[in-house]
Amino acid sequence: MSIVYIKDDTILTKTTSINIKEGYHFAKSDIITSSVDLKDIITFTFKLPKSTPKEQLKTEAEIYFYENAGLDLNKRFVSFYIFKELEEEDIYIVEAIAIEEEILYQKFKPLLEHIHYIDFISLSTFSFSEFYRVYDIEPKKDAFVYLDNNQSFIAIYENGKYLYSKTLNPLSPLLKVLDIEYDKFVEIISTKGVNKEKYEVDEFLMAGEIERFFSDYFMAINNRVSYGKTIFYLDSIDNIYFYAPFRIEGIETLKNFWDINGINFEIIPIEEINFLDKITLLYNEKHYKDEINFSIFPRPPKFYKTKTFQLVSVIFLTLAIFGGDFWYRYYKNQQISQRIEKLDKLIKMKQKKLNQLKIINQKILTQYEQYNNQIDDINKKIKAIKFLLERSLVLANSPQTNGDFILISKLMQKNKLNSFIMQKDSNNSFSIGIYTKFKNRKFIAIFMDDLLANRYKNIRTDKISTINNDYYFSLIRFQK
Repeated sequence: MSIVYIKDDTILTKTTSINIKEGYHFAKSDIITSSVDLKDIITFTFKLPKSTPKEQLKTEAEIYFYENAGLDLNKRFVSFYIFKELEEEDIYIVEAIAIEEEILYQKFKPLLEHIHYIDFISLSTFSFSEFYRVYDIEPKKDAFVYLDNNQSFIAIYENGKYLYSKTLNPLSPLLKVLDIEYDKFVEIISTKGVNKEKYEVDEFLMAGEIERFFSDYFMAINNRVSYGKTIFYLDSIDNIYFYAPFRIEGIETLKNFWDINGINFEIIPIEEINFLDKITLLYNEKHYKDEINFSIFPRPPKFYKTKTFQLVSVIFLTLAIFGGDFWYRYYKNQQISQRIEKLDKLIKMKQKKLNQLKIINQKILTQYEQYNNQIDDINKKIKAIKFLLERSLVLANSPQTNGDFILISKLMQKNKLNSFIMQKDSNNSFSIGIYTKFKNRKFIAIFMDDLLANRYKNIRTDKISTINNDYYFSLIRFQK
């Protein structure tokens, strides 16, 4: 078994690189792989709370992605989600990655004319994890910048792990402004590069456009790095590794742009095989069994010798006789059914959330009403206590009253009770507000028996109430 990497018209293995039209003999055990470019991908970064259960993370991420990324629900997507925990905010940072199935069909249609299946399709910006192994470099906080005619991007890695990637302007808009072909531009940039003094007088405008392009380009790189500092709490970048599949004369002179910020700027050497293709082959070799696989072109199952295959063959031939119209309609109906199923799933999940919120809201309203009732009850008791205190002041200092209060206090002390009010009226009637801890509740009844034993009469009490199940209190009335 060997890993075969196919990009555009090139077939690449560890030992060879040939054009697909030259005819490459694929072994049945070969793993066919390819990659998609960042420019064809939809990326969307958002946050989810850390409280989200891990088993629901993917579902919640998919709902948020489809609702907020502006995706057309009439189209089908292949999507994946990368989760990064951030302790600074107690959240998950989610990097959503998706591509339209239609784009995959368009990109790989020429390849599928030669090979009828693709086992694994990666995202090219994931491949820089192999850079450290190839060049034996210690991973740090690194940015990889790739510039070519049709695509350009920056990929950020932290300690060798992919963090995020963003597109940059490729060369094609510049070539359109300069009105020259790619090969001609490569010839010019390789010899004259970013050195304005090397251009002829009649090339002044060209030199200015090239200078403007790279100035804007480096500023865009800086902005993409700043994005990572804001979203991922990336405090700095240690290295920027720059690659273009052609030589740029004098680009070393632009390193001062990064030296000011303390960032080491390195240019990756040009090799016979495109650097990005080289590391993507190595990445695919290690990761072709990964969950993140953009391929929707699986190899056919080996059932050609079974009765099932014979039955399918008969059905296929029968359907072929009646024409392809039925299968076209069936395919369209399947697409519509899948879209309806997906929308129905989203609606049910939203309805479930809404019902949960309704239950929580009802609980809050009930508790609020209970708290209000408790507050009203406490206010009434406070008002009664104040009234009794005011009435007790008149008789509180009489000798006879003091004698009774001393006896009553002793009885209360004996029964581990405390008072919050003692009052004697002019008709020898007493009112005593008492309270005690939960475990001493029985002593309230004993205290009332002691009053009776000391020849107090008409002893009665309000109901015994509780405060937070910690204290019991009551107002006891009696006469002498």
